[in-house]
Amino acid sequence: MKVKYIAEPYGHDEFEKEINDFIKDKKIIDIKFQENFSISGLNEDGTKSALIMYEEHENG
Repeated sequence: MKVKYIAEPYGHDEFEKEINDFIKDKKIIDIKFQENFSISGLNEDGTKSALIMYEEHENG
C-alpha cells in the first residue's frame, strides 16, 4: 500500500481534478478528506486536503 497527500488552498478549483487525475490508474483503498480554516484578524485562510491510500495496478 502507498499513500499520496494532496492539499490546496481554498479558492482554487483544481483540487478535484488533481485527485481524479491521480486516481484514474490506481486501485484505491481509501480517501480521507480534511478541511482546515482559520481567521486571524482580517485574514481568512484555509486548505482542503486528501490522503489517498492506493496500490498500483499489476502489469500483465
